[in-house]
Amino acid sequence: MVAIAFAVRVTVAALVGLDGDEAYYAMWSVWLAPGYLDHPPGIALFIAAGRLVLSDTYLGVRLFALLASLGTVIALYRIARLLLPQPSAPALVVIWYSLTLTAGISFVATPDAPSTLFWTLSIWAAAEAMHRRRPGWWLAVGLFAGLGLVSKYTNAWLGIGLLLFLVATPTGRAELRRWQPWAGGLLALAAFSPVIWWNAERDWRSFLFQGMRVVSVEDQSGRSILESIAGQFLVAGPILVVALALGLGWYALRGRRALPGLALPVLTTLPLLAYFAVHSLHAKVEANWLQPVLPAMTLIGVGWLLAAVRRRWLRVTLLVGQAVFGLLLVGFVSIQALLHPFDLRELDRTRYLRGWAELSVSVRQMADAVDAKAIYTLGQYQLTGELFFHGRAAGDPRPVRDVGQAIRYEFIPATERLPHLFPAVLVVPSGRAPGATVRGDHFTGSRLLGTLLRGAPGDTPESYAVYLVEGAGPALPGE
Repeated sequence: MVAIAFAVRVTVAALVGLDGDEAYYAMWSVWLAPGYLDHPPGIALFIAAGRLVLSDTYLGVRLFALLASLGTVIALYRIARLLLPQPSAPALVVIWYSLTLTAGISFVATPDAPSTLFWTLSIWAAAEAMHRRRPGWWLAVGLFAGLGLVSKYTNAWLGIGLLLFLVATPTGRAELRRWQPWAGGLLALAAFSPVIWWNAERDWRSFLFQGMRVVSVEDQSGRSILESIAGQFLVAGPILVVALALGLGWYALRGRRALPGLALPVLTTLPLLAYFAVHSLHAKVEANWLQPVLPAMTLIGVGWLLAAVRRRWLRVTLLVGQAVFGLLLVGFVSIQALLHPFDLRELDRTRYLRGWAELSVSVRQMADAVDAKAIYTLGQYQLTGELFFHGRAAGDPRPVRDVGQAIRYEFIPATERLPHLFPAVLVVPSGRAPGATVRGDHFTGSRLLGTLLRGAPGDTPESYAVYLVEGAGPALPGE
C-alpha cells in the first residue's frame, strides 16, 4: 500500500504543473540565502538539490519533497515499532498515514515537506533515546529539531512539546540528569542560528511577518474553528480525526498506564494542537498547518484503536474504513490533477497547477513580438514565480521581476534585483487594473497588447492582461 501510494505521488509530481508557491520557492533556490521574508530556507535548499539532480523540471523541483515524504513514512514505521506493543501496529500506522490526503499531496514542494520530515525524525530519535536506553540519540533529536526550525517556524512547537515531555514524565525527568539532552538543545540552536542572524540583520522581518498571523483577527472568525475541523476531516480522514480525539481523552484517563509509549507523541503534539485550537477562535487555520503532526496524530489514533477498542469487528471496520476513505479521496484528487475530468470551480484546488506553462509560452511570444527585454509583474509573487520558472526552463535569458513587492525579493543580489530594461512587458490579472503603474508612476509609457487565458479545457479560466511598457517612472524601484 505504501509503495503504491508513493508511486502515485511520483507520477503526479512528474506530470502536473507547479503551484504558484512552489514556483516562487523555486525562484528562491536560484539565490540561496539564510532566510526569506515568508519562511526560513529549508524548502529552497530542498529544491536547489533537486534541480541539481534533475534540472528545471517539475520532478526536479519536487524530488526532495518526495524523498522527504518517503523518509517520514520510514521513520513513522520505526516509531510505531518502538512505542506500540501490537505487532500489526507499524504497518497499520503507515497505511493510514500514507492514505491521508495530506500525505497524498506531500509531493508538493512547500515548507511542509522538510518540516514534517524533521519533526518526525526528531520523534524517532527521541524514541530511540528513551526506549533503547541510548542517550546519544538526544544529539540527533537536537539536530533534527534545529533543521525543522530551518524548514518552518511552526516547528518551534516541537521544542515546547519535547520540553513538556521531559518535564512532565518520570522517564523524561530522569533524562534531564544527563548531558546529552542539553547538548541536543545547543545543537538545535546552532542549526537555527543562521536564520536568527539573518532576521537580526533585517529588523526581525521574517519573524514579524509570520508572527502577524498570531494576532490576526478575521471577519466571521467564529466560524473558523468549525472550518478547521471540517478541513481536518477532509485531509486526514474522519475516522482518524475522531480516533485522535478519543485517543487523547483515553490517554489522559487510562492510557498513561495502559500504553505509556504514547506519552512521547501525545505530549509533543499537544502544544501545536492547543495553539491552533486557540488560533481558530479568531482566524482561519489552513488544513496544511497541522501537517507536521499528522504522523504522530496517526500513531495516537491507531494506538488507541488497537488498545482500547475491544470488539474485533469494530476495530477492523474502523481500520478498513479509514483506509478506504483515504484511498478513494487520494485517487480522486490524483485523477483530477492528471486528467481534470470535472469542472469543480473553486472546490478544485488542482486547477492552480494547470495552464501555467502555456501562459508562460504565450507571454514570451508576445514579448518576442515587441522585442521586450524583460517581463514584469505587479505584486503577484505566484505569477512571478511561474513566469520565472517556465522561462528559465525554456532557456529564456530575460529577467522576470515583480515591481510591486520589492521586500519579497531582497534575496536577489542588488545588481540583478530589478534591472531597468526596456521595452518590456507587464503581466497583470485582468480583474486587477494596474492603474497608476501604467499611467506613469512606474513606467513612462504603456500600451495594452492583449489578454491571455490560463486554464485547461473544462476549467474556469483566469484572464491576464499584457502591456507593453517603456521607460522607468519615479516609483519604479531598482536602478
